[in-house]
Amino acid sequence: MKIRSVIVITVFFAAAIAVNFLPRSAAQQRDRFSHSTTAHKKQDCASCHKIPTSNWLSARGFPDVAQFPGHVACASCHRQDFFVGNKPAFCAGCHTNAGPRSAPLFPFPVRSRSHEFATIFPHNVHQDVIARTRRGDAEVAVAHFVNASFRKLTDDPPKFNNCAICHETASSLPKFEPRMPAGQAPIAGDNFTPSAKFFKTMPSGHASCFECHYQGLEPVATNCAGCHRLTQPYFESAVVKRYSLKFDHSAVNDKGDLVHTRDCMTCHVRISGNGDLKTMKDADVPIMSCMSCHNHENDLKIELDKRAASKPFQCSYCHTAAIGALPAPPSHEK
Repeated sequence: MKIRSVIVITVFFAAAIAVNFLPRSAAQQRDRFSHSTTAHKKQDCASCHKIPTSNWLSARGFPDVAQFPGHVACASCHRQDFFVGNKPAFCAGCHTNAGPRSAPLFPFPVRSRSHEFATIFPHNVHQDVIARTRRGDAEVAVAHFVNASFRKLTDDPPKFNNCAICHETASSLPKFEPRMPAGQAPIAGDNFTPSAKFFKTMPSGHASCFECHYQGLEPVATNCAGCHRLTQPYFESAVVKRYSLKFDHSAVNDKGDLVHTRDCMTCHVRISGNGDLKTMKDADVPIMSCMSCHNHENDLKIELDKRAASKPFQCSYCHTAAIGALPAPPSHEK
């Protein structure tokens, strides 16, 4: 009986060792899926990504891609890899453990891994569409009537039919830090902490896009390449960086009335002409947009005058100490 047990154990370990010397496919040798491999780049996105995925109902109210493609997508090319070895390495691209088959999936998308795609979003095209929509049929008549109504002061403030469609006032304070000019190091801070309403949110996921692009307007939901472009791996940052951290989108005056009630494009003048998100490095608000309102003797104008008369000077109307004592950029000097 002892001899039989020894034989069984020996055969078991021999088999386990032999598995390591079996031929291994390229899929088994890597531990993470990459869209950049030659075989994957040749595939159409829709061959793996089906809309909606099985759990979209629990993720959001619009049919969407809410998890990794199913095993069918992998098996179409990697069927043989499912049966070679006990834990195929390519399973670790989606699963927290390479085996067994029921191992939990990583939260989708995997935040700890670099992203492979950049988003294509032309602000100029969307702004033009919104502008045409707002005019409606204005071109077909000489005179027009505009519906008017009276609003109580306690009503919610109006939302302009442009940036506010996607960028809403933040409900929680995000991570933030000063956006430093190139070659500049931040100066000791002044303990200024903004509230959540100082910030606007950035769309995440497909929810806001699918309001228009799910089926009726190109690029539609099944056209992944219409919005996503394969690029060098990068990590998305959740830190909001600002030059003018003290700007409050929801500021009110002494009477409790909103101060910044103009259309978003009044200040963000160059974003409407932007066709590529990669070229947008900040909110792109020129100082002249600020000066159109803040040009009195008790606000921005007095700081600019003092800065020109005596240097160094600590600007504090818009900036925290981390930036306010740095040399003024050419745009301010003009």
